[in-house]
Amino acid sequence: MHRRQFLRVSAATAVVGLTGAACRPDAAYDLQALARPDLLSILGPDAVHEIGLRYRELVPAEDQVEVLHAAILGMRPWPSRLPGMAAPVAELVRDDFAGDRTIIVRGWVLSVTEARQCALFSFLRS
Repeated sequence: MHRRQFLRVSAATAVVGLTGAACRPDAAYDLQALARPDLLSILGPDAVHEIGLRYRELVPAEDQVEVLHAAILGMRPWPSRLPGMAAPVAELVRDDFAGDRTIIVRGWVLSVTEARQCALFSFLRS
């Protein structure tokens, strides 16, 4: 990880941690948790890292930790945005597939949430 990337990720983690703790009692949407897609257990860290890098190339507007984190949180249904009402990330993924919010990255059909999670993982693993 380059020094600049380390500083960006560290700052984003600190900001998310501070604001997250103040706004909700649970850590369901913690940056570290979001950067661990379920795909890790299926594809392994190398493939998830590559998917994340490719997603960041395909969607340059989301090539920042803060933007990815906000984009994932923005996909939550309104009731789960209230404190203590966090929906599991798996529900966001399921809702993406149900709503046809998918993207093909490196030959995989992924929900947009999964792809964003892979992109976060790629930042934290770089």
